[in-house]
Amino acid sequence: MVKFQYKEKTPFKLDLIPMINIVFLLLIFFMLTATTPSKEGTKVELPKARTGEKSNKQYVNVTIDKKGVLQLEGETITFDALPAQLEKKVNGQKNIVISIHADKVIEFELFGKVIALAKQAGAEDFILATEQALN
Repeated sequence: MVKFQYKEKTPFKLDLIPMINIVFLLLIFFMLTATTPSKEGTKVELPKARTGEKSNKQYVNVTIDKKGVLQLEGETITFDALPAQLEKKVNGQKNIVISIHADKVIEFELFGKVIALAKQAGAEDFILATEQALN
């Protein structure tokens, strides 16, 4: 009788470490990109106007949303900190216009408060951003 020599087979071993590394890298990538703030700011529903004009001046955007939350250039800010931050932006320049993007449902008092605080910071020109009304 002929005897064959059998080699003992090594058991199959699946190495999961590279796959786990890739999954963690993807998880980190998606967590970082999902939490990166955008510069768009808060969407507000602007009041409508039939006439309007555009200018070539520099604008500093102040946004007031429906809840009365204040943002300066897309960053949330308090009313108390607004004059100091606007003073840094205006810095004595005469061609700076404070563009106020206020939701149409806010109280007019908030709009007046923002103008008063901006005047404290040295701002002189203000505009209220509107959407063009369809006839």
